[in-house]
Amino acid sequence: MQVKSSIILLALTGIVLFLIPQVSASENSCIDCHKTLTPFIEVQKQFNQIRIQHLEKNVACSLQCHEDRVRQLATANYQQWSESVHALKGVTCEVCHGGDPKQATKERAHTGFKNITDPQSPLYYTNVPETCGNCHPKELDNFEGSKHYQKLEALKLAPTCTTCHAPHTFRVLNPEEFRKFCGNCHSVYTKVAPYDIPVRAEYMLEQVNKLKFRIDMANQDIFWAKKNGTDVTEAQGYVDSALKKLGNMAILWHEFNLTHFEDELDSANREVKKAGDIVGPDTTPAKPAPAQAPGFTGLSVMVSLLAVLYIIRKRLRIGRF
Repeated sequence: MQVKSSIILLALTGIVLFLIPQVSASENSCIDCHKTLTPFIEVQKQFNQIRIQHLEKNVACSLQCHEDRVRQLATANYQQWSESVHALKGVTCEVCHGGDPKQATKERAHTGFKNITDPQSPLYYTNVPETCGNCHPKELDNFEGSKHYQKLEALKLAPTCTTCHAPHTFRVLNPEEFRKFCGNCHSVYTKVAPYDIPVRAEYMLEQVNKLKFRIDMANQDIFWAKKNGTDVTEAQGYVDSALKKLGNMAILWHEFNLTHFEDELDSANREVKKAGDIVGPDTTPAKPAPAQAPGFTGLSVMVSLLAVLYIIRKRLRIGRF
């Protein structure tokens, strides 16, 4: 039984590995080399040296005291990249850094490579937008129209792509992270106005998540309305329009114009509302109540009327005689 279970487990593992997308990097010397290197090796050595000095002085010391610091600083760039969307999409080192990944030796692989402190490097901070724009042209178009980009060009002191999308992880920030992140610059302490940008940015991205929920609910209403034989063509058109606007919001965000972003958000919400007005559960016409036979109250009223008529008629007869 155990042998059979082992065979099934191995088979399932093989299927999973086959289905998981693999990076096409079999001949990429950047990957072969940098997966065993980290620019923070020296930092690790420094922490270890501190530990030795503590032990020599009979001071109890363990790297556990510095665990968080070590984890933050001594994480290999390769490890960060390997867990990123870039890795899943096969975007390897040379795409951003340059060099020749097909070469086996360090000298040849680094041919044409420039340090990021060199103004000619594609990763020099003022050149980063153009480098990222090679794969993200729509985001670059919006960013070039932003005040951030204008200040980056004029003052050389402004956010660039890797300010928000950390190098090698390229992670998209969550809404709750934006208040603190934008607040690094936009605050009364740094005197960078508008000061309400962090709060507004967080609010806007929360509203985007609510829009996603409303679109999902509208699609469910459309599904059931269609099941009931309702014509949902117009409602589906409104939802599709809202979905298209939603898809463009990630690109539009790089314009950093919150007023324009809010206008587009409101427009998408209006589209969803129109769909809800057509197929929402509270818009189903109520069926007319079937006619019911008179109940006890109705019979009582009828008997009372007949009794009154009988008394009136009897008195009229007595009056004649």
